[in-house]
Amino acid sequence: MASFSDSPLEIIEEIINALQDDIAALEACSQTCSLLLPLCRKFLFRSIRIAPRSYPQRSRPRLLTLFGILLNSNPGISELVRNLVFHICSVDVYDDDVPLVLGRLHHLQFFELGIGERMMAGWNEFHQPFREALLRLIQLPSVSRLEISRILTSQSPPTTAVSCRNGSSALDAAPQLRSFAFRLNSGPYAMHLLNARRPNGGHVLDFRNVRTLSVEAGKEGDLMVIQAFIRVTQKLETLDYVAEITKGYTGFAASMNASSLSTLRTLRLQHGIDDEIQDPLCGLCKEVSIISGRNVIEEISLRVIVQTDCRCKTGSVWGGLGAVLSRGFPQLRYVSLDIEICVFSPSFSEAALEEQVNEIPRKYFPWLSSNIQVMFNFSTSVHWV
Repeated sequence: MASFSDSPLEIIEEIINALQDDIAALEACSQTCSLLLPLCRKFLFRSIRIAPRSYPQRSRPRLLTLFGILLNSNPGISELVRNLVFHICSVDVYDDDVPLVLGRLHHLQFFELGIGERMMAGWNEFHQPFREALLRLIQLPSVSRLEISRILTSQSPPTTAVSCRNGSSALDAAPQLRSFAFRLNSGPYAMHLLNARRPNGGHVLDFRNVRTLSVEAGKEGDLMVIQAFIRVTQKLETLDYVAEITKGYTGFAASMNASSLSTLRTLRLQHGIDDEIQDPLCGLCKEVSIISGRNVIEEISLRVIVQTDCRCKTGSVWGGLGAVLSRGFPQLRYVSLDIEICVFSPSFSEAALEEQVNEIPRKYFPWLSSNIQVMFNFSTSVHWV
């Protein structure tokens, strides 16, 4: 029987490409023969995640240290890395080897930068070589998807800190981002990246062509940041929006420019409330009504997390969204509403509460429930915490 390695190279490449997301299969194939090893490595090392271990042990090297050892023994692997998730731990800040390891990566397409949960040091406490290594990755011309999280206000460097110090012509052009996300208290740092300029006056990052924007409003100051990003994007197709404050959606619709109104297809929204809030939709109806009649939105998904110790509002206030969507959304084809209730006091029947909530679509969303052109998915869940 002929071996797999005897097959034409084109067929082998097609098979390996088909297995690119099956790590176990790729590992097995890579050990079959030397011919398959480089083909498999292309996918095995395409995505690297470096984060603090949940239960760190002094006897075990850090993941970043192990990655550095791997690159020392196999330098070519650094050329294969396309996606990097890097969550900083406290030791990274003072380790002179970290900038050297990160400096070997030149072809990233996706970069997620975060701060580990146990991390206490701020950006200005990072050693200069470490900061420059991170900024270099952010500014790589190959980067098209960028995500930042847990970069707190005190960690935002001055605007002049973001610059190319090595004079490399490869970094002269600002990366053309297609996807950008900021989460978990990183609004001020995101605003810094939006406003940062190079020594020649050009933008450090170009956000105009962002197709997918993911944002999180955790405090009032984040609203201004969110509005600024929505305003600057010109070809937005998907907006993922998490609101952790009562009026967390304020201003997003008015900030949208005309060009994005002709491209925005998907809204994915999530907010949390307690049972004392009068408007369980947190002003969303007002925002959505602003873009009524001049949009091409096809899909809207809304997740509402209710925290309560007595009851959940199940009245007509929910129906405002259905009323707004029934007018001026000609391309709408899918609407999802998921209500998740977290109960702190078992003072009433779970079954009775679920029954009340499940009546919401019939009572207050008649247009969505009966419209044959729009698929309406309504779901609920109750958790005792």
